[in-house]
Formats: sequence, structure tokens, C-alpha cells
Amino acid sequence: MSHKFTRLEHPWPAVLMHWAHLLAFFVLIGTGLQIHAHADWFGPLGAVSQVHFITMYVFILTTIVRIYWAFFGAGSAALGGLTRHRDWRFFGLTMDDVKSTPSWIAYYLFLRKTKPRTVKYGSLQKLTYAVLFPLGIVVMALSGFAMFLPTASAMSWFANIFGGLNGVRLMHYLTMWVLIVFFMIHLYLVIVEEPGQAAIMLFRTVPRGRRVVGDYPADKAADTAGQKA
Repeated sequence: MSHKFTRLEHPWPAVLMHWAHLLAFFVLIGTGLQIHAHADWFGPLGAVSQVHFITMYVFILTTIVRIYWAFFGAGSAALGGLTRHRDWRFFGLTMDDVKSTPSWIAYYLFLRKTKPRTVKYGSLQKLTYAVLFPLGIVVMALSGFAMFLPTASAMSWFANIFGGLNGVRLMHYLTMWVLIVFFMIHLYLVIVEEPGQAAIMLFRTVPRGRRVVGDYPADKAADTAGQKA
């Protein structure tokens, strides 16, 4: 892609919450695998279990704050834009998204050379970010509470749906791998499609050759100073 980027595509609140999600995601995976294996890779199982559940609360809270910010925060900009809009507008599925889905599928299957036009996110990205990933988080949270001793009795109804705790453990474990697959696909697409986006999302840095005029006021000041010299 040849479009330029702006830092307002991913403002600081979104970046910080992205980091919180990312770090919590890895901690949950590592501690969760140890709990599943009944091993002592990162320390005593009891302590690791506590870290796992504390991190789960961090992950859930960050998700809630992220959703709140999407509706009531200062917002973010479209691709290459400098005007903020409420963030939820970029995630909502529209009829145009539905119509463009076959084109996106063809593009990702290498059956189409050109990338379909989009304001910020494609229909499959919206489906993943706004539906599938949040659904996975809800399933992981409910199944986690069903296995957590202090809340297990209150969540017995959920365990009964899946035939008891063994069914809940299996669903929790399999859902973790589904989320890992989503993450790997997301990482692959960022690296292959738009590596510049990773720099914005992680560090709010836009490569000089991909900057939009007005996003970096210091650039204009430096250019003006150079012309006067």
C-alpha cells in the first residue's frame, strides 16, 4: 500500500490499551499453559494461578475501558486522516462491508491483486475486532470464573451447559488456541500488509516518508528553516 499514515489513526489511549492487552495476553497464555500442564515453569502453581486471575481482571477491565473509549473518547482518524471521529464508527459493520466481503476473501486468498478500498478497517477486520475477538474474551472470562473456586458456585449454571467442569476446561483451552490463531493472523497481516501501522500502534511513530503534512509540525518547521538557510 502507498497511502500515508498519521498518528491520530491510533491516539495514545488506544496505544496504551493495546499494550495492556498485548502484555496481558502473553501472561495469560504462559500462566494458563502452566496451569493446564500442572507444571512449575514460572514458579509454584498456586502463585502462578493468582497471577493468571489478576491478569484476567486486567484484561477484562482494559476491554471494558476500550469499548467505553470507542463510544465516548476523543476518537481516532481514518487512514491518513487528521480529523478525529468516534472510534466505534470505524468498527461498525455496514452494508458496504457485507458487499465487499467476497472481495476481501479473494484478496486474502491471493485471488485478487488489488486491496479493496476501505476507510480504515476491512469487513473481515471489523468482524474479527468487533465480534469474534470480544466473543472469545467473553467465553474465556465466563469459563475462567466457572473454574475459579471463589466464583465456581455462582457460575455452576455455565458449567452445567457444557457438562461440568471438564467440558468448561476443554472449551477454555480450545478457545485460547482460537485466540492465538487470530493473533498470529493479525500479526502476519500487519507485517505483510502494512508494517508501518505497527510502528504507530506500538510507538506512535510514522516513518518520515509516510507522514501526512500537518501531523508532525516539527517537520514543517525544519523544512522552513532549511529553506531560509
